[in-house]
Amino acid sequence: MNLVDLHAEVQGYRDTAGQLADDYTRAHAEISSNPALTNDGKREQLEPLHQETADKMHELHQREKTAVKTYKEKLERNLYGLSPSASTNPDQLRLYREAQTLTRDLADSEDAAVVYESAKRSGDTILAAAVLEKALVRGWTNIKNDYIERHPDTRNALDDLGALAKFTDNRLANTAQYMPPSADLPRPSAGFPQLGDLTAASTPKRPRDLGDVMAERVTADGTRRYF
Repeated sequence: MNLVDLHAEVQGYRDTAGQLADDYTRAHAEISSNPALTNDGKREQLEPLHQETADKMHELHQREKTAVKTYKEKLERNLYGLSPSASTNPDQLRLYREAQTLTRDLADSEDAAVVYESAKRSGDTILAAAVLEKALVRGWTNIKNDYIERHPDTRNALDDLGALAKFTDNRLANTAQYMPPSADLPRPSAGFPQLGDLTAASTPKRPRDLGDVMAERVTADGTRRYF
């Protein structure tokens, strides 16, 4: 894969997400205008449809992030990683780890330049690549430009790595491509009690007074008798 292929793949995901949003908007208009459906009936159709749309758009977003991450790791591995054969060589692995340790705390471009020049003089390509990695993170263009001059075959990979920032740095703009449309669900139908029930419930009962109690007598068989 190259950067052109990646752009095409990502654009495909975003176009599909846009089509999903349009499809939901169109379905929402049709369902909402259906006179045969109550508000509850409309919600029963729209809620699962909106959830399905949101799930599919989220999946597309994840596929974009995976594609960008995979390509970025490939570029980084080719630029300052070890080749498959070198990664199985104990001596190469040791040199790689030592280079990573040596450059980990570099925070000044002048200190980095000293290490970089030393790597060049000794022919230590692993250390030089490790300094390049730090330079790309810190924005030390003098080291990057010198490395490209000495290794012109790396120019395209370094340019592609810089171009990937549009996919990884501006996260809000990228995420907006996959935001589902508003569900815009109709309000649920309100349940009201029957008028008779409401009237009965709202009429307070008169409390029993002492006269009521004294007037009531209970017979032996359990029936009540009033005087």
